Amino acid sequence: MSFLELVKASLAHRADEPPPERRAPLADFRKALGDFGIIAEYKRASPSGVVRLDLRPWDYFERLSKYASAFSVLTEPFWFLGDWRFVAIAKRYAPVLAKDFVLYKRQIDAAYGWGADAVLIIFEFAGAEAAAELAEYAKARGLTPIVEAGTAEAAREAADLIGDAIIGINSRDLSRLEVSLERAFDAARAIRGRADFIIESGINRVEHVLRARAEGARGVLIGTAFMKNPDFAEEVYKALRARGP
Repeated sequence: MSFLELVKASLAHRADEPPPERRAPLADFRKALGDFGIIAEYKRASPSGVVRLDLRPWDYFERLSKYASAFSVLTEPFWFLGDWRFVAIAKRYAPVLAKDFVLYKRQIDAAYGWGADAVLIIFEFAGAEAAAELAEYAKARGLTPIVEAGTAEAAREAADLIGDAIIGINSRDLSRLEVSLERAFDAARAIRGRADFIIESGINRVEHVLRARAEGARGVLIGTAFMKNPDFAEEVYKALRARGP
């Protein structure tokens, strides 16, 4: 089985409880990005293994809130060691993207209940028709759908089908778990001017961030690099400010 097939099978074993009643105000995730935003991801693990377990979520969010426009929080429990409670903690500091493998509306309800402002929907994982339906449901709940695509073809299809979503161009091929920023930038050029988009995964140098902005992205999502070295967030922030809008 591929990784995505394993994840799909695992959803049957998720002990998802009814979400709490939302208390946090909704934030406009797209507006939070401004012209170009830094989305800092709290990611304790990945399919490749543990990233970092000794960095407490509240310490991470407080520290990076000086530099991040928004946070991304993994909620998938088996491969990423995520937890919905991390969303509520992150929300104290900035708008939040809840990041999971979404197939069901109840997962969007959970994101809403725990305080997220945006929710990830993986286009190739859910399928085109279901992704569009889930994106509409997210918008109906007041959440910003981030529709993730891993190829130029998928990005174009997602942009045409769900034009008012933010397209999350993932440099990681989720089937083979291989990373290629050049493939992501190819996809960016395919939809530039057609939809707002961000670049996800594999960004670990200031040059990568500046390239993403030059390609027309509304922001970058950085997880592993910030988890391993939170000081990198300040470096990215200062580099962006130094070069102006």
